[in-house]
Amino acid sequence: MKIFRNFVIIFLLLSVTSCVETIIVGSLATGSMVTREKSAKDMKDDVIISTILLSKYTGNGLTTLTNNVDVSVNEGRVLLTGIVRSNKKEELAVKLAWKVDGVKEVINEIQILEYDNYRPKNFSRVILDTILTLEIESKLLIKPSLKSTNYKVNTVNGIVYLMGIAADEEELNKALDVVARVRGVKKVVNHIILSDDRRRG
Repeated sequence: MKIFRNFVIIFLLLSVTSCVETIIVGSLATGSMVTREKSAKDMKDDVIISTILLSKYTGNGLTTLTNNVDVSVNEGRVLLTGIVRSNKKEELAVKLAWKVDGVKEVINEIQILEYDNYRPKNFSRVILDTILTLEIESKLLIKPSLKSTNYKVNTVNGIVYLMGIAADEEELNKALDVVARVRGVKKVVNHIILSDDRRRG
């Protein structure tokens, strides 16, 4: 039973990439596995939190075209991004997040757009945000002084939200500088903490 449970966790880790931080990546050069600076238990707990939240949000209409909340989890810290159409939907998303066991902090960065239907520009904005996220992730990856796997990047309407763990202030500032220099970034919102942050306890 334990083996089956672990298999399910690994499957979720690899498949629910839109809502779960990329915490394990395969190295093409060495075939090794690179992990974030956190324990295997923390990784498993984060996957469970993300999966439960995804289910709750789907059941409450928060993963549709017009109300779409994205979830990033790092050591029990939950970052909510995305777009909803009303304050009630935003409040519901936050309320549901706090109800999940293991959640230590809920960071609400949900944007509210109060009109009913998606316009063509909304779809083009989603595409641009995706391209921007991929570009930022690639630049973090090739920066030799950064551990790119320590960071999660979300982009909504040109605003970039960062979450993760930096070894020290120097690494954090380098990561922020890389993101700020990417063309098309309107604003950088930083939720990265340092490796010795007391919230990690």
